[in-house]
Amino acid sequence: MKSFTGIIAAVLTSLSLSAQVNTTADGFYFEKSKGSFTEKELVWKKRADLAVIRLGYWRGDCCGGVPEAEQITASIRNDTVFYNLHTKRIPDCRTETGLCGSLIDFVIDPKKFPDYKKLAFKETLDGEAR
Repeated sequence: MKSFTGIIAAVLTSLSLSAQVNTTADGFYFEKSKGSFTEKELVWKKRADLAVIRLGYWRGDCCGGVPEAEQITASIRNDTVFYNLHTKRIPDCRTETGLCGSLIDFVIDPKKFPDYKKLAFKETLDGEAR
């Protein structure tokens, strides 16, 4: 029963975090995708006065193996977005409880980055350019 309560707590925490948006003064942020699984990745779309691109779909165990948009950090250097997913394992979590998935979008202000369509994406371990 104790593990079931822990799982419920983890799911509720995940749901409350997914409602938050990681906005930055830099003119870009990551968010949980509002689209469907069938949409293509790395295709720019306009939404209001923002540009959105699906970075991908991550699948893994529900014990911290899947990134959440709120945890991702990034920097833009030249024409490359260097991002770190910051996945962190939840200690004492039972991985046999199932699989989780996460669709993550990158949202950018085209007024601050007029050449946004030329951006390349590179995942890093420390979030810095190499």
